[in-house]
Amino acid sequence: MAGRGTRLRPFTYTTSKPMMRVAGKPILGHLLDSLSALKIDKTIFIVSEDNTDLKKFVKKNYSFDATYILQKDHKGVAHAIYGAKNYANNDETIILFADTLIKADLKRLHNNKDLDGIIWTKQVEDPRSFGVVLTHNGIISKFIEKPEIPVSDNAIVGLYYFKNSAKLFGAIEHLLKNDIKTKGEFQLTDALQLMVNQNEKLIQEDVAVWKDCGTAQNLLDTQAYLLEHIKDNKAKTEHSIILKPVFIEKGARIINSVVGPNVSIGKDSVIESSIVSNSIVGKNASIGQSILENSIIGNEAKIKGSPRKLNMGDSSEIQET
Repeated sequence: MAGRGTRLRPFTYTTSKPMMRVAGKPILGHLLDSLSALKIDKTIFIVSEDNTDLKKFVKKNYSFDATYILQKDHKGVAHAIYGAKNYANNDETIILFADTLIKADLKRLHNNKDLDGIIWTKQVEDPRSFGVVLTHNGIISKFIEKPEIPVSDNAIVGLYYFKNSAKLFGAIEHLLKNDIKTKGEFQLTDALQLMVNQNEKLIQEDVAVWKDCGTAQNLLDTQAYLLEHIKDNKAKTEHSIILKPVFIEKGARIINSVVGPNVSIGKDSVIESSIVSNSIVGKNASIGQSILENSIIGNEAKIKGSPRKLNMGDSSEIQET
């Protein structure tokens, strides 16, 4: 989660990407909840800034031991992961990127004697924006970072398992010491290829669901998926219509409005005389006399008027004259 979140600006000027709320909780909360079936002893967060809100959220909602590593220099994914070397203790390790939501069968982790690691993938139409894998008899033979000429449609989704983390960190250390970069950065795929070259047995597993949260539109698409799979909550409404699925947090008020489908409303926000669909509204926001769709509205933002599509950061105000 050490990226800058440039694709989600203006929201990431004030909120780190993992703490962006979607369907009633931060992205990070959905990620950690997806691992609830596993016995997690320690979690290491690689961050690009001192994120107090993230630390408070983890401490309040989870009981595992948490360590936070600040990545001051952005030199690639492998460089970011290497920051956790002194904390991993050569243990079994899962690496999960903070800008995706993934649904995968993790049962293989309990029967892993015959393998050194698992790389989860998803078939995509255009693999040129992703790292991809080639396999032979179910075992990964080649990693390629963002191939200009597609050679495989099995895109790496950002979920990895390693039986012994020391082997991964040893491969990354080789990259760093020898200044081996691809596309100007220290790539995780290059470290994984080194492991394959050293006869480490890495296998490929498909994920059932892979949702990107890296852009505003992707965040809205992810929310639509999540709202289909969570329980609707009861909201305080006055002369309003709620079109499910929605998630409306405690303290929010809906007055003379139509809300939904695929909408989440943050705590203590007020929607009055408005129509809101397929949108995310932050906490303590105020929307009046507006029609909003496919929009993301930040915390404490105020809108009065009739824009139809709007991405609006925290503490902003728009009023139609």
